[in-house]
Amino acid sequence: MKALLFDFGGTLDTNGVHWAEKFWDLYQQFNIVLTKEEFMCAYIFAERSLGEQSPLNGVSFRETVAKQLSLQFDALASSPAARVELQRNRIPEMALSCYDEVRVVTKRAQELLHILKATYKLGVVSNFYGNLTTVCEELGFDNIFDTLIDSAVVGVRKPDPHIFELALLRLGVDPRECTVIGDSYDRDIVPAKMLGCKTIWLRVQCLVQSTDTRQADFIIHDLDEIVYCLKHK
Repeated sequence: MKALLFDFGGTLDTNGVHWAEKFWDLYQQFNIVLTKEEFMCAYIFAERSLGEQSPLNGVSFRETVAKQLSLQFDALASSPAARVELQRNRIPEMALSCYDEVRVVTKRAQELLHILKATYKLGVVSNFYGNLTTVCEELGFDNIFDTLIDSAVVGVRKPDPHIFELALLRLGVDPRECTVIGDSYDRDIVPAKMLGCKTIWLRVQCLVQSTDTRQADFIIHDLDEIVYCLKHK
């Protein structure tokens, strides 16, 4: 094994908590009353809207979270949860709270990655918004990764296996020499295994719970468990 490829959103920044669940918890934390169905419609709208916009070059993580929340509020304003619009002025406070929580998680992830970097080439493959490099620098991941693949920059999104092939090419390794780690079974594990990579599924709070786990060589519930998996590969 020569290289490790990580997903970013839902993996390195939240330790396995899908961002839909992260945002939902944020609404509960701030006592904003809406149904889970109303929230999910708003979450999907925001993600699609960001994906259709121009790449967020140079936009920070905290600003990205604020943009996502603003778009969610836009969707909720025209839904049965229109009462939520009254809470729009809380977006900066909500984004800061989310940012602070993520910084705690990413600090732990940095410690793990510095250990792994002594042995492996490291990379990130993420469905992102064009600002992955900026976000990684902001969250303390600069000078750790040998390659960063941002879907909005390369024009390919997971689960298309080609996005992983781009990373493998940049790292100069064969799929059999690489392990892919991610929180999405369908977007990370399945395409990586299709190419012949080893796979580690970070299964904590997934948006979609897969009953088929055959493509995952290991299933973990905390990033720190990666070390054990690599020792027993």
